[in-house]
Amino acid sequence: MGDACGIGPEIILQACQRPLDGDILPVVYGSAAVLERDAAMLASKKGLECGEELVAIDSLAAAKPGQLNVLEVEPELDVSGMGWGEQDARAARLQLSALERAIEDARARDIVAITTAPWTKELFSLIDAPTVGHTEVLANAFDAPHHVMMLAGDRLRVALTTVHVPVRRVSEVLTAARLEDTIRTTCHELRRLYGVDVARIAVCGLNPHAGEHGVMGTEEDDVIRPVIETMRSELSGVCELAGPFPSDTLFAKFREAQPFDAVVCMYHDQGLIPLKLLHFGQSANITLGLPIVRTSVDHGTAYDIAGQGVARHESMRYAMELALELAARAAQSH
Repeated sequence: MGDACGIGPEIILQACQRPLDGDILPVVYGSAAVLERDAAMLASKKGLECGEELVAIDSLAAAKPGQLNVLEVEPELDVSGMGWGEQDARAARLQLSALERAIEDARARDIVAITTAPWTKELFSLIDAPTVGHTEVLANAFDAPHHVMMLAGDRLRVALTTVHVPVRRVSEVLTAARLEDTIRTTCHELRRLYGVDVARIAVCGLNPHAGEHGVMGTEEDDVIRPVIETMRSELSGVCELAGPFPSDTLFAKFREAQPFDAVVCMYHDQGLIPLKLLHFGQSANITLGLPIVRTSVDHGTAYDIAGQGVARHESMRYAMELALELAARAAQSH
Protein backbone atom coordinates (compact mmCIF):
# COMPACT_ATOMS: atom_id res chain seq x y z
CA MET A 1 0.00 0.00 0.00
CA GLY A 2 2.95 2.33 0.50
CA ASP A 3 2.68 5.49 2.58
CA ALA A 4 -0.84 5.80 3.98
CA CYS A 5 -0.48 9.59 4.04
CA GLY A 6 0.44 9.80 0.35
CA ILE A 7 -1.46 9.01 -2.83
CA GLY A 8 -0.82 5.25 -2.73
CA PRO A 9 -4.17 4.12 -1.28
CA GLU A 10 -6.25 6.29 -3.62
CA ILE A 11 -4.44 5.22 -6.78
CA ILE A 12 -4.76 1.57 -5.73
CA LEU A 13 -8.52 1.98 -5.38
CA GLN A 14 -8.77 3.61 -8.79
CA ALA A 15 -6.49 1.05 -10.45
CA CYS A 16 -8.63 -1.77 -9.06
CA GLN A 17 -11.86 -0.42 -10.56
CA ARG A 18 -11.45 -2.82 -13.48
CA PRO A 19 -10.60 -6.51 -13.01
CA LEU A 20 -7.22 -7.75 -14.14
CA ASP A 21 -7.02 -10.20 -17.03
CA GLY A 22 -6.77 -13.88 -16.31
CA ASP A 23 -7.40 -15.91 -13.18
CA ILE A 24 -5.90 -13.27 -10.90
CA LEU A 25 -7.02 -12.31 -7.40
CA PRO A 26 -5.53 -8.97 -6.32
CA VAL A 27 -4.74 -8.52 -2.62
CA VAL A 28 -3.80 -5.19 -1.06
CA TYR A 29 -1.30 -5.46 1.79
CA GLY A 30 -2.01 -2.62 4.19
CA SER A 31 -4.96 -1.29 6.18
CA ALA A 32 -8.65 -1.58 5.29
CA ALA A 33 -9.43 1.49 7.43
CA VAL A 34 -6.99 3.61 5.41
CA LEU A 35 -8.46 2.39 2.14
CA GLU A 36 -11.98 3.05 3.40
CA ARG A 37 -10.90 6.59 4.27
CA ASP A 38 -9.68 7.12 0.72
CA ALA A 39 -12.71 5.41 -0.80
CA ALA A 40 -14.93 7.91 1.05
CA MET A 41 -12.75 10.77 -0.18
CA LEU A 42 -12.95 9.59 -3.80
CA ALA A 43 -16.72 9.21 -3.55
CA SER A 44 -17.03 12.73 -2.17
CA LYS A 45 -14.62 14.50 -4.52
CA LYS A 46 -15.00 12.49 -7.73
CA GLY A 47 -18.27 10.61 -7.32
CA LEU A 48 -16.21 7.43 -7.70
CA GLU A 49 -17.70 4.46 -5.93
CA CYS A 50 -15.47 1.50 -5.11
CA GLY A 51 -16.38 -1.24 -7.57
CA GLU A 52 -16.16 -4.01 -4.98
CA GLU A 53 -16.71 -4.18 -1.25
CA LEU A 54 -13.58 -3.63 0.83
CA VAL A 55 -13.01 -6.69 3.03
CA ALA A 56 -10.28 -7.01 5.64
CA ILE A 57 -8.62 -10.44 5.70
CA ASP A 58 -5.93 -11.92 7.93
CA SER A 59 -4.36 -14.34 5.44
CA LEU A 60 -4.31 -15.09 1.74
CA ALA A 61 -6.44 -18.16 2.38
CA ALA A 62 -9.32 -15.83 3.24
CA ALA A 63 -9.14 -13.90 -0.04
CA LYS A 64 -12.19 -14.29 -2.27
CA PRO A 65 -13.24 -13.05 -5.70
CA GLY A 66 -15.90 -10.36 -5.98
CA GLN A 67 -14.42 -8.21 -3.23
CA LEU A 68 -11.36 -6.03 -2.72
CA ASN A 69 -9.26 -8.11 -0.35
CA VAL A 70 -7.17 -6.07 2.10
CA LEU A 71 -4.69 -8.11 4.11
CA GLU A 72 -4.32 -6.39 7.47
CA VAL A 73 -0.60 -6.13 8.25
CA GLU A 74 -0.96 -4.19 11.53
CA PRO A 75 -4.40 -5.24 12.80
CA GLU A 76 -3.90 -3.72 16.27
CA LEU A 77 -2.78 -0.33 14.93
CA ASP A 78 -5.24 2.53 15.49
CA VAL A 79 -5.19 4.67 12.34
CA SER A 80 -8.03 6.97 13.34
CA GLY A 81 -7.29 10.59 12.60
CA MET A 82 -4.57 9.78 10.09
CA GLY A 83 -4.81 12.32 7.32
CA TRP A 84 -2.89 13.10 4.15
CA GLY A 85 0.32 14.92 3.42
CA GLU A 86 1.85 14.59 6.88
CA GLN A 87 4.61 12.35 8.17
CA ASP A 88 3.14 9.86 10.63
CA ALA A 89 4.91 7.09 12.54
CA ARG A 90 1.89 4.84 12.01
CA ALA A 91 2.31 5.18 8.24
CA ALA A 92 5.96 4.15 8.65
CA ARG A 93 4.91 0.96 10.44
CA LEU A 94 2.23 0.22 7.86
CA GLN A 95 4.41 0.70 4.79
CA LEU A 96 7.22 -1.48 6.13
CA SER A 97 4.94 -4.21 7.51
CA ALA A 98 3.04 -4.37 4.21
CA LEU A 99 6.18 -5.05 2.22
CA GLU A 100 7.58 -7.51 4.74
CA ARG A 101 4.34 -9.50 4.76
CA ALA A 102 4.22 -9.53 0.96
CA ILE A 103 7.83 -10.76 0.86
CA GLU A 104 6.91 -13.54 3.30
CA ASP A 105 4.06 -14.70 1.03
CA ALA A 106 6.24 -14.37 -2.07
CA ARG A 107 8.86 -16.62 -0.48
CA ALA A 108 6.14 -19.19 0.10
CA ARG A 109 5.14 -18.78 -3.57
CA ASP A 110 1.62 -17.84 -2.55
CA ILE A 111 1.68 -14.70 -4.73
CA VAL A 112 2.95 -14.37 -8.30
CA ALA A 113 4.21 -10.78 -8.16
CA ILE A 114 4.48 -7.68 -5.97
CA THR A 115 3.49 -4.20 -7.13
CA THR A 116 4.35 -1.41 -4.73
CA ALA A 117 2.70 1.95 -4.23
CA PRO A 118 5.18 4.72 -3.31
CA TRP A 119 6.47 5.07 0.21
CA THR A 120 8.35 7.81 2.07
CA LYS A 121 11.86 6.89 3.16
CA GLU A 122 12.11 9.72 5.67
CA LEU A 123 9.29 8.19 7.72
CA PHE A 124 11.55 5.46 9.02
CA SER A 125 13.41 7.89 11.25
CA LEU A 126 10.14 8.16 13.23
CA ILE A 127 10.33 4.48 14.17
CA ASP A 128 14.14 4.21 14.44
CA ALA A 129 14.37 2.07 11.32
CA PRO A 130 16.96 2.39 8.51
CA THR A 131 16.12 4.92 5.80
CA VAL A 132 15.77 2.59 2.82
CA GLY A 133 13.75 2.13 -0.33
CA HIS A 134 11.64 -0.82 -1.43
CA THR A 135 14.50 -2.04 -3.63
CA GLU A 136 17.00 -2.31 -0.78
CA VAL A 137 14.55 -4.20 1.43
CA LEU A 138 13.68 -6.63 -1.37
CA ALA A 139 17.31 -7.19 -2.38
CA ASN A 140 18.30 -7.90 1.21
CA ALA A 141 15.34 -10.20 1.84
CA PHE A 142 16.05 -12.29 -1.26
CA ASP A 143 19.84 -12.10 -0.95
CA ALA A 144 20.06 -10.53 -4.41
CA PRO A 145 23.28 -8.48 -4.59
CA HIS A 146 23.08 -8.09 -8.38
CA HIS A 147 19.76 -6.23 -8.51
CA VAL A 148 19.20 -3.39 -10.97
CA MET A 149 16.59 -0.65 -11.09
CA MET A 150 14.96 -0.43 -14.52
CA LEU A 151 12.18 1.92 -15.56
CA ALA A 152 10.16 0.64 -18.49
CA GLY A 153 7.53 1.95 -20.87
CA ASP A 154 6.26 0.45 -24.09
CA ARG A 155 9.14 1.85 -26.14
CA LEU A 156 11.98 2.86 -23.81
CA ARG A 157 13.56 0.92 -20.95
CA VAL A 158 16.38 2.41 -18.88
CA ALA A 159 18.59 0.45 -16.46
CA LEU A 160 20.53 2.49 -13.91
CA THR A 161 24.15 1.78 -13.03
CA THR A 162 24.02 4.17 -10.08
CA VAL A 163 20.70 5.10 -8.52
CA HIS A 164 20.22 7.48 -5.60
CA VAL A 165 23.74 8.90 -5.68
CA PRO A 166 24.52 12.65 -5.62
CA VAL A 167 25.68 13.79 -9.06
CA ARG A 168 29.04 14.93 -7.69
CA ARG A 169 29.74 11.35 -6.53
CA VAL A 170 28.67 9.44 -9.65
CA SER A 171 32.16 9.36 -11.17
CA GLU A 172 33.57 8.12 -7.86
CA VAL A 173 31.21 5.14 -7.56
CA LEU A 174 31.11 4.29 -11.27
CA THR A 175 33.37 1.25 -11.23
CA ALA A 176 33.95 -1.41 -13.85
CA ALA A 177 32.48 -4.06 -11.55
CA ARG A 178 29.29 -2.05 -11.00
CA LEU A 179 28.80 -1.41 -14.72
CA GLU A 180 29.51 -5.06 -15.61
CA ASP A 181 26.90 -6.14 -13.06
CA THR A 182 24.31 -3.76 -14.50
CA ILE A 183 24.87 -4.88 -18.08
CA ARG A 184 24.94 -8.58 -17.19
CA THR A 185 21.76 -8.45 -15.08
CA THR A 186 19.93 -6.31 -17.64
CA CYS A 187 20.80 -8.72 -20.44
CA HIS A 188 19.70 -11.84 -18.58
CA GLU A 189 16.48 -10.25 -17.29
CA LEU A 190 15.49 -8.96 -20.73
CA ARG A 191 15.70 -12.55 -21.89
CA ARG A 192 13.87 -14.01 -18.87
CA LEU A 193 11.16 -11.40 -18.38
CA TYR A 194 10.69 -10.00 -21.89
CA GLY A 195 11.41 -13.10 -23.95
CA VAL A 196 14.19 -11.38 -25.93
CA ASP A 197 16.48 -13.90 -27.65
CA VAL A 198 19.39 -11.52 -28.22
CA ALA A 199 19.16 -8.40 -26.09
CA ARG A 200 20.07 -5.16 -27.87
CA ILE A 201 21.55 -2.86 -25.23
CA ALA A 202 22.89 0.66 -25.70
CA VAL A 203 25.29 2.06 -23.11
CA CYS A 204 25.36 5.78 -22.34
CA GLY A 205 28.49 7.75 -21.72
CA LEU A 206 28.81 9.75 -18.54
CA ASN A 207 30.09 13.05 -19.87
CA PRO A 208 28.80 15.47 -22.54
CA HIS A 209 29.50 14.09 -26.02
CA ALA A 210 30.55 10.83 -24.29
CA GLY A 211 33.77 12.53 -23.24
CA GLU A 212 34.78 13.57 -26.77
CA HIS A 213 38.01 11.56 -26.65
CA GLY A 214 38.95 12.74 -23.19
CA VAL A 215 38.38 16.45 -23.75
CA MET A 216 35.25 16.47 -21.54
CA GLY A 217 36.10 13.61 -19.19
CA THR A 218 37.93 10.29 -19.13
CA GLU A 219 35.37 7.90 -17.62
CA GLU A 220 34.39 6.66 -21.07
CA ASP A 221 37.96 5.62 -21.89
CA ASP A 222 38.90 4.52 -18.38
CA VAL A 223 35.79 2.52 -17.45
CA ILE A 224 32.90 2.39 -19.91
CA ARG A 225 34.56 1.35 -23.18
CA PRO A 226 36.73 -1.36 -21.58
CA VAL A 227 33.66 -2.80 -19.85
CA ILE A 228 31.68 -2.85 -23.10
CA GLU A 229 34.49 -4.78 -24.81
CA THR A 230 34.73 -7.23 -21.92
CA MET A 231 30.98 -7.81 -21.78
CA ARG A 232 30.70 -8.22 -25.55
CA SER A 233 32.93 -11.26 -25.22
CA GLU A 234 31.18 -12.65 -22.15
CA LEU A 235 27.66 -12.15 -23.52
CA SER A 236 28.35 -13.14 -27.11
CA GLY A 237 25.29 -14.73 -28.67
CA VAL A 238 22.86 -13.42 -26.07
CA CYS A 239 23.48 -9.69 -26.12
CA GLU A 240 24.45 -7.03 -28.67
CA LEU A 241 26.16 -4.13 -26.91
CA ALA A 242 26.71 -0.70 -28.42
CA GLY A 243 28.19 2.54 -27.11
CA PRO A 244 29.15 4.54 -25.24
CA PHE A 245 26.73 7.05 -26.75
CA PRO A 246 26.16 10.71 -25.91
CA SER A 247 22.83 10.47 -24.09
CA ASP A 248 21.23 13.47 -25.80
CA THR A 249 21.46 12.03 -29.31
CA LEU A 250 20.84 8.45 -28.18
CA PHE A 251 17.47 9.15 -26.59
CA ALA A 252 16.35 11.20 -29.57
CA LYS A 253 16.31 7.90 -31.52
CA PHE A 254 13.44 6.63 -29.34
CA ARG A 255 10.95 9.30 -30.34
CA GLU A 256 9.42 7.16 -33.07
CA ALA A 257 11.21 3.82 -32.88
CA GLN A 258 12.79 1.29 -30.53
CA PRO A 259 16.37 0.87 -31.74
CA PHE A 260 17.41 -0.97 -28.54
CA ASP A 261 15.69 -3.23 -26.02
CA ALA A 262 17.17 -1.21 -23.15
CA VAL A 263 19.60 1.60 -22.40
CA VAL A 264 22.13 1.28 -19.58
CA CYS A 265 22.51 4.71 -17.98
CA MET A 266 25.22 5.94 -15.66
CA TYR A 267 23.05 7.89 -13.21
CA HIS A 268 19.46 8.45 -12.15
CA ASP A 269 18.32 11.51 -14.09
CA GLN A 270 20.19 10.55 -17.25
CA GLY A 271 17.68 7.75 -17.71
CA LEU A 272 14.58 8.93 -15.91
CA ILE A 273 14.20 12.30 -17.61
CA PRO A 274 13.81 10.86 -21.14
CA LEU A 275 11.81 7.88 -19.82
CA LYS A 276 9.26 10.09 -18.10
CA LEU A 277 9.18 12.54 -21.00
CA LEU A 278 8.08 9.68 -23.24
CA HIS A 279 6.08 7.50 -20.88
CA PHE A 280 5.13 9.27 -17.62
CA GLY A 281 2.01 7.60 -16.25
CA GLN A 282 2.50 4.69 -18.64
CA SER A 283 5.71 3.27 -17.23
CA ALA A 284 6.80 1.26 -14.22
CA ASN A 285 9.83 0.61 -12.07
CA ILE A 286 11.07 -2.99 -12.24
CA THR A 287 13.61 -4.52 -9.87
CA LEU A 288 15.77 -6.79 -12.00
CA GLY A 289 17.77 -9.61 -10.44
CA LEU A 290 15.16 -10.83 -7.92
CA PRO A 291 13.73 -14.36 -7.88
CA ILE A 292 10.25 -12.80 -7.95
CA VAL A 293 8.69 -10.11 -10.13
CA ARG A 294 8.43 -6.69 -8.49
CA THR A 295 7.12 -3.57 -10.18
CA SER A 296 6.28 -0.13 -8.87
CA VAL A 297 4.86 3.19 -9.96
CA ASP A 298 7.01 5.77 -11.73
CA HIS A 299 6.34 8.54 -9.18
CA GLY A 300 6.44 9.37 -5.50
CA THR A 301 3.98 9.84 -2.63
CA ALA A 302 2.92 13.34 -3.77
CA TYR A 303 1.99 14.75 -0.35
CA ASP A 304 1.02 18.02 -2.03
CA ILE A 305 -2.00 16.44 -3.77
CA ALA A 306 -2.79 13.48 -1.50
CA GLY A 307 -6.41 13.33 -0.39
CA GLN A 308 -7.63 15.74 -3.07
CA GLY A 309 -8.88 13.14 -5.53
CA VAL A 310 -6.68 14.43 -8.36
CA ALA A 311 -3.90 11.82 -8.30
CA ARG A 312 -3.65 9.84 -11.53
CA HIS A 313 -3.65 6.06 -11.24
CA GLU A 314 -2.40 5.12 -14.72
CA SER A 315 1.12 4.21 -13.60
CA MET A 316 -0.24 1.97 -10.83
CA ARG A 317 -2.48 0.17 -13.30
CA TYR A 318 0.39 -0.13 -15.78
CA ALA A 319 2.68 -1.53 -13.06
CA MET A 320 0.06 -4.11 -12.06
CA GLU A 321 -0.54 -5.27 -15.61
CA LEU A 322 3.19 -5.34 -16.38
CA ALA A 323 3.86 -7.41 -13.26
CA LEU A 324 1.44 -10.07 -14.45
CA GLU A 325 2.88 -10.04 -17.96
CA LEU A 326 6.44 -10.45 -16.67
CA ALA A 327 5.46 -13.10 -14.11
CA ALA A 328 3.77 -15.19 -16.80
CA ARG A 329 6.84 -14.96 -19.02
CA ALA A 330 9.19 -15.78 -16.14
CA ALA A 331 7.13 -18.86 -15.32
CA GLN A 332 7.43 -20.04 -18.94
CA SER A 333 11.20 -19.64 -18.86
CA HIS A 334 11.64 -22.13 -16.00
